[in-house]
Amino acid sequence: MLATALSGAVWSVPPVAPAVLAWIALALLWPGIGRRQQAQALVFITVGLAAFFWGAGRGAPLRVDSLLAQNQPILSMLASVTLLRLLNRPPRTDEPALPRGLGAYVQSMLGVHAFGSVINISAVILMSDRLARNQPLGPDQAQLFSRAFSAVAFYSPFIGGVALGLAYTPGSNPLVMMLFGLPLAAAAFLWLYWYASSGRAGDVDSFGGYPLLPQDLKVPLALGAGVLLAYLAMPGSSVLTLITLVTPAVVLGVLLKRRGVRGLPPALAEYVRERAPQMGGELALFLGAGVLAAGVVAAAHGTGDWVLLPRLDGFHASLLVLAFIVMSLVCIHPAVLVGVTVALVETVELDPTLLATTFAMGWGLGCAVNPLSGVNVVLASRYGADNWRIARSNVAYCATLYVVAVGLLYLYEYTRL
Repeated sequence: MLATALSGAVWSVPPVAPAVLAWIALALLWPGIGRRQQAQALVFITVGLAAFFWGAGRGAPLRVDSLLAQNQPILSMLASVTLLRLLNRPPRTDEPALPRGLGAYVQSMLGVHAFGSVINISAVILMSDRLARNQPLGPDQAQLFSRAFSAVAFYSPFIGGVALGLAYTPGSNPLVMMLFGLPLAAAAFLWLYWYASSGRAGDVDSFGGYPLLPQDLKVPLALGAGVLLAYLAMPGSSVLTLITLVTPAVVLGVLLKRRGVRGLPPALAEYVRERAPQMGGELALFLGAGVLAAGVVAAAHGTGDWVLLPRLDGFHASLLVLAFIVMSLVCIHPAVLVGVTVALVETVELDPTLLATTFAMGWGLGCAVNPLSGVNVVLASRYGADNWRIARSNVAYCATLYVVAVGLLYLYEYTRL
């Protein structure tokens, strides 16, 4: 986490340094990782290395930094967000009960989406920590967070998919992209409300939601305000990097207020000895998935000079979004398809805004059904949810929204004409 911050501010710290430290941390924590997560990581690393060297043998650039550091920024952000657990107060016997029922379901859906649109996946962690304070996070709660957070990627520039899509499409109009992404997010809200009100979300009357009380909103609001201010001060910086920098400052301020200067050393010692080492599962999955992603990109570069899309209109954009969903179902992260698509359409004249909109829609829908997307992995590694079950349960949700996305893409083409 510190190396990430320094690599962005001090030229003498190479950007690959945080990634090397992350791999060293994985080696140290490997014995404490579950066997299933070890097996998944080994499969991803093996397949990724094979694809990487196959592509390199066919002329793809040999980029070791991408192999090591594909998911390093999100790991540094997760290490930073782990500090927020130091602010969790121990459960009290007189603690107010969680709100329950359909209203609590809607409240949680809107809360994780609103905060997630600014502070990224840390919103899921903040709310899940609160709900898991007294009992483990339930499958219905994990499923809702996966869906509501993934929908943020349809429009929010603070989400990696949107930021990556805009970065790869010079000349694209972010406001137009948001104009077509927000209706898709609204459709997601309507679907989720229908899903809960029709009794398909389990026993919704007993659903424990996030309490939107003043004392529970202070930290999310402070973190959101800090990230927005940092983004205005450093507009070219990655949002993940900004969260990595802002979160320790927020935690430090709250701890000083609560415990004073003398209370800081014990709290930081708890973080180093107990909290940070709990990230072993996340390190294994994210680093392994990063190797797999780098391998797929290298293999795509080595397939030769062929054109992925002859042109980009409503029909071909719809096919591209469908490709995001299908590839995500087989555990290939949307970031891989973004990189591959950009590499294969460099010689084709495309509408950059339509391509950026397609990337955003594909990213949001793909992350919902991908067991290895950031939100599903976090729910699994931190809260014991079954990420494979969550991804499978999101297929019907994703299929419904895909129809809406196709309609919006054709509407874009019609309005452009």
